[in-house]
Amino acid sequence: MINIFLGLLFIFFKPNLSFLDIGIAYYITNIIGYISIFFGVKELARKYNGIVKVQPYVIFMMIHSIIFLLLNVSGNSPLTIEMSSYMAVISLIGLGFIIVGTFLVFIIISKLIEVLKVETSKTVSARKLELVCAAMMITFFLTGVSYFLFPLTPEIPQMMMGILLFLKVIFLFGFYNVFLRNRESIVEHY
Repeated sequence: MINIFLGLLFIFFKPNLSFLDIGIAYYITNIIGYISIFFGVKELARKYNGIVKVQPYVIFMMIHSIIFLLLNVSGNSPLTIEMSSYMAVISLIGLGFIIVGTFLVFIIISKLIEVLKVETSKTVSARKLELVCAAMMITFFLTGVSYFLFPLTPEIPQMMMGILLFLKVIFLFGFYNVFLRNRESIVEHY
C-alpha cells in the first residue's frame, strides 16, 4: 500500500501549475510513480484478487509516460513540433493522448478505491475518497475546457490547477489515513 501512496505522490506533485505540463521532469516523475503503483498493486493482488483489474491501466500509463518522455527528449513533443498540416494532425492526436493519459490516473485511483472499499470493509472512508476523486476529475475536466476555450485568460486554468493541487493534497491525506495510518487493520487481512 505504501508503494501506491508513494506512486501517487510522484504523479500528483509537479513543478508548476500549467495545465499542459509535459516536460521531461513531468514524465520522469510519472514513470517513477507508475512503477511504484505497479509494484504496490502487484503486492496487494496477492490478497485482493479484484485489484488485478487496475494493472493494465498502470502498465498502459507506464508505457505512455515512457513514450512521451522519449518524444520530449528528442524534441518531438506534441506541443513543440512544427505545425504543417500533417504534423498538426499528429500533434492533435498526441495532445489527445496526453489528456487521456492524465485523466487515466483518476480512473486508476477510482478502481483501486472500489476494490479496497469492498475488500477491506472501509466503506464510509473510501466513499469520501471517491468523492474527492470525483471532484478532482471534474476540476481537471473544467480546467481543460477553460484552457482551450479561454486561451487569452491563462489565469483561470492556472487557478483551477491550484484547486486541483489542493484536492490532491486532501485526497492523499485521506488515502493515508484510510489505508496506511492504521496499517494493522490492513495487515490483519493478510
